[in-house]
Amino acid sequence: MKKIKKSLCLILTVIMVMSSCIIMSSAADSKSAYVADYDTETPVVIVHGMSQNNTYLVDENGNWSKDDKDAYITAWPLRIEFTALLKNALLPLLGAIVTRKDCGLAAALDKSAREALWVIEKDTKGNYVKNIEVPCYECPMSELSPEVKEEYYKFLPIQELSQIVGEDNVYYFGYDSLGDVTAITEHLNYYIHNVVMPQTGAKQVKICSISLGGTIAIQYLEDYPEDYELIKKVVFVEPALDGSNIIGDLFINNLSFYSEEDLYESILPGLLGETPLAYLLNMVLRILPKNVLMNALSGLATGLVDHALRPSTILWALCPTAYYEQAKEIWLMDDEYKEIRDKVDSFMKARANFKENLFELMETGGIVADVACYDVNLFPICKDYKTTNADRVIHAASTTMGATFADLGTTLGENYKAAGTYCSNPEHNHLSPDGVVDATTGYIPCSTWYFKGQAHEQLPNNDVALKLAIRIMTDNNMVDVYSNPEAYPQFNNGRLTNTVKEYMLAWDEADKSAVSAEDKTAIEKAIADVNALLDETVVDAEAWAAAEENLENALAAAGIIDDPDPTVIDNALAGILKAMNKGVNKVYGALQK
Repeated sequence: MKKIKKSLCLILTVIMVMSSCIIMSSAADSKSAYVADYDTETPVVIVHGMSQNNTYLVDENGNWSKDDKDAYITAWPLRIEFTALLKNALLPLLGAIVTRKDCGLAAALDKSAREALWVIEKDTKGNYVKNIEVPCYECPMSELSPEVKEEYYKFLPIQELSQIVGEDNVYYFGYDSLGDVTAITEHLNYYIHNVVMPQTGAKQVKICSISLGGTIAIQYLEDYPEDYELIKKVVFVEPALDGSNIIGDLFINNLSFYSEEDLYESILPGLLGETPLAYLLNMVLRILPKNVLMNALSGLATGLVDHALRPSTILWALCPTAYYEQAKEIWLMDDEYKEIRDKVDSFMKARANFKENLFELMETGGIVADVACYDVNLFPICKDYKTTNADRVIHAASTTMGATFADLGTTLGENYKAAGTYCSNPEHNHLSPDGVVDATTGYIPCSTWYFKGQAHEQLPNNDVALKLAIRIMTDNNMVDVYSNPEAYPQFNNGRLTNTVKEYMLAWDEADKSAVSAEDKTAIEKAIADVNALLDETVVDAEAWAAAEENLENALAAAGIIDDPDPTVIDNALAGILKAMNKGVNKVYGALQK
């Protein structure tokens, strides 16, 4: 159930669960003569991504509401009432199984989706029906309560940033991940002018726009060109600049489950992993006639879009341009949605003007940079998830301002020549070594960095990407991909350090007197190998995977951690059920012809 709940939340958004800590870098990188020149005077405004600021249901006394388990009732993270799903859908589901007919299942799931998300119910103008509070503290990190500060550092592990510029110069702009893009942008303008600049006395600010924060930056640059001179630097981190195909496909009901192969074989293993449960559930799906199941899933998707996506202009701002006119025709043409439609039309105009606005900001003196990821498939609900180059949550062209990517598993070809659209300098090479990326078609090819094989929601667990983003934000000398390529090349590999850090913590806290000399030697060597790689900012993905596995095996052999790998029985069972799943699909496929 926990895995399913997590997957549902990820379907809606861009989830970045940031929980690792980062280590302060030295002024000079070990592999180059490069010397940093830190800017410790200009305040940094963090415009976070989705899931990085909780919003709360407020009771009649003005307090944050709690449920019967003494947990806060939140609008974000999404509160999904699975009892509502079961209550409405159980009897129609049983009826559909017995009669082989719909029996109201599609309508029940539509209703269930709406009731399961009751906390975020909105009217046709996009206003919450319930009283929802969105925390946004008008003070720097240094003045936050310990509890709030700890929460924000869990969302975004920016301790190194705070160490460099001081917590007095770091501001965390909180907004509603399901809110109104126009209101959020207006509040950001207020926040900069009436909170950050008066409190710091600064004449300029730096903005770090993360994921959904990049979407907000589009509207900001459109609405407040008079602020360009106030913006010293904008650093985008995995920004959703042309939305996400996930949202676009949800809006136009262009989902992968309409493909029989995907529905019965790929989707659940993609969401839950290749586990026995995933293949067992796939076979259970076959109990229902295909047309009944399709109608039911369509009803669930319709309820989800109607209740959660349609009333939220910030989620409409995640609809890619190529999808928008079709999606608008489906969901926004009724007169009662005119106010939402006008706001989203305004945002789409801002997106169309984004390149011009960005270049004008740069001509004014603002420095712009981008940190992006690629070569990961989208979550397996989009129709083209098998081919679209992405970071699992956002298609890669969106996060890179239009760079060109080969389809997953392919390259651009041996004879491919860079288009040179935004960089035709013959001394520059913006083709990735793996032949997958032509960065010259992105708006800022000389200041966009790429991490291969890195998932969107896991980027905060990539120590190198964090160090790079913070370095770009704070270092006056880090202006483009040629500033320090020995330490931070334009094209790098992704890696995750959170698991390794947990392993090393487990070893630090272990009773070493109970560990044999042989096991202790193996563990210490494995830790030394990991630490050597952690000192490297150019990632060798194979070496990292091997070092992580060696440490895991050494600790498991000593009984310090449980063996995280599936057992032989688990693997065998998954293999058997996978084969059975294929067999069942062939039989049912033949019977339905």
